Amino acid sequence: MEMKKFILCALSFFCALTASAQDQTENPERKHLIGLQLGNAFVNGDFNASAFEDDYPAFARNGLLLTGVYRYSMSRYVAAGTSVAYRHNRFGMDAFVQPDDELVTAKNSEAWRSVFTMADVYFTVPVQEVGEVYLAGSAGAAFNRSASWQIQTVHGEVRMPSDQATALALGWGSGININVYPLVINAEARLLYTKPEFTVLNALGTPFQHSQSMNTFNISLGAFYRF
Repeated sequence: MEMKKFILCALSFFCALTASAQDQTENPERKHLIGLQLGNAFVNGDFNASAFEDDYPAFARNGLLLTGVYRYSMSRYVAAGTSVAYRHNRFGMDAFVQPDDELVTAKNSEAWRSVFTMADVYFTVPVQEVGEVYLAGSAGAAFNRSASWQIQTVHGEVRMPSDQATALALGWGSGININVYPLVINAEARLLYTKPEFTVLNALGTPFQHSQSMNTFNISLGAFYRF
């Protein structure tokens, strides 16, 4: 009789231990999050200017944003991390030069480009058995390259060389993380702000300093791994 009780107790303990170990395997405390986001960067403000009345219209087009993200959960509601993003916005050559312009014999351009290195803070609200929603704020630096273009006409060549400038970068937005064990699927909307000062040429070919807003509204989808 005592042996049966011992065996039953041992089996009960073993089952409880197995269940506990399985629960820890399936639902461990995972504070680190790493992954990639890919999305569209929609130009706005002066970065969307395409009127020749402006001193230096950007003629930027909607483009691509690729972001690598690392995040650490400091508590249930607060997280911090870092991100590196590459943004690519083409130069709107067809808006700058009409395609049927008979004086133009050849034309080409290089895009507006930025690399962002940011420190990020997240305020999260867990959604039970689904994931979380969050607000995010970011600050850091943007390494920017202005668009360049060359136009060959029957009267000669006109060109605008590119320039590079580093500037303060800010970002803010919101998103949602959906748990798809062991991955996390992410959807995010975010604004990115930077205003570098480039050396550009005026209509007479004289260089001057121009502060160019390079602001975009970004919508991204991502896949993260939590560990």
